[in-house]
Amino acid sequence: MDRITAFELPCNEQLECTLFDTFPGEIRDRIFTFALSCYEDSARIWDRNSSFVRPDYSGPAVADTALLQTCQRIYAENWFRPWISAVHTFYLAARGRRPHSSHVMTRQKLQPALNQLNAAHGEVEISHVRVFSQLYTLEPGRHIGGILDMDSFFPRKVTITLRHHDWWFWEHDERLHIRSWWVNVCRFPNSLNEICMELESLQRKRNQIDWIAEEMTKVWHFERKDGTIMSANGGDFKVDLWSGSSTWERKRWLRDETQPDTNEYYVKTVTWKPNSAIIKPERPWARDLHVPQTFPVISHEEPSMSVSLIEEAQVPAASSADETLRLVQEWREAHPAMVIEFSDSTEDQEDDYDIDAIDANGPSDEENEDLFT
Repeated sequence: MDRITAFELPCNEQLECTLFDTFPGEIRDRIFTFALSCYEDSARIWDRNSSFVRPDYSGPAVADTALLQTCQRIYAENWFRPWISAVHTFYLAARGRRPHSSHVMTRQKLQPALNQLNAAHGEVEISHVRVFSQLYTLEPGRHIGGILDMDSFFPRKVTITLRHHDWWFWEHDERLHIRSWWVNVCRFPNSLNEICMELESLQRKRNQIDWIAEEMTKVWHFERKDGTIMSANGGDFKVDLWSGSSTWERKRWLRDETQPDTNEYYVKTVTWKPNSAIIKPERPWARDLHVPQTFPVISHEEPSMSVSLIEEAQVPAASSADETLRLVQEWREAHPAMVIEFSDSTEDQEDDYDIDAIDANGPSDEENEDLFT
């Protein structure tokens, strides 16, 4: 604390201020915690039909820090609060699976801030870091490793979130599977007390998520840089349900809808904590996880449909998936020439982050450049 109370000018104790003279420290603590907490910027809400919109992520997070500039005593007592309240969020994802670059944290943005904080205040812990990652970027380990290896980086909790469309070949409703190489090679900061993995898929695939989560608790262990092993408790799960748009990147995923333009999601969180009972030489080698073939999949001739096509066919808003398919098929039969035009247009607009086009061994150099880390 000596370093944060050392100012070039004498610090006014503000003894005539009611906030400091009358209110006890516990009350001031609550006031400043609330005033300096991060919140979603309602003036810059993201489009609902975006793949990255979800609970607590409907717009960029901001914090009003002007209060810290009012006097030195307020700064000395509260300089750390914006960092404590913020969830520092990274996206290891291609374009279209992450917000605009101006709304996204990156190593290039965070590292200078960490360096400045360390120089001014010493080791500053961060309460929570979240990483949204597609599997093709997570599994090689080097991208998340780059985050974990930042200088002066002292997180207490790291959450890795796999969204429904982050799994391999989700477009074809393939059974869930995840490789384990990154688990074995990545080393987490010594400050870490908790690693969480949020596993998300459609509610109809909840049994697959449950299977993956159970297996993770049995055969996956993480390691900190000081050699501490982190393990998961098989009964320590958290389950969340939420509903969101079935449309993103101008495609409506009719196959997965439970209501018009709505997908229902199932999220299960697995938590790892330091386990002194496991020593480094005895740490089990994590293995790849593949949901068994006994779990059903859906075969659908047209799992998704272009929003432009639906609009051209004048499908009424709030039409069900079946009704949308029927009306579009009737339009196709009545306008065969226009169907060819839409087919050509769809081919020309293939997404540059389509996971089908990515080599299973990881992204190419060009794809690495496309990642916003």
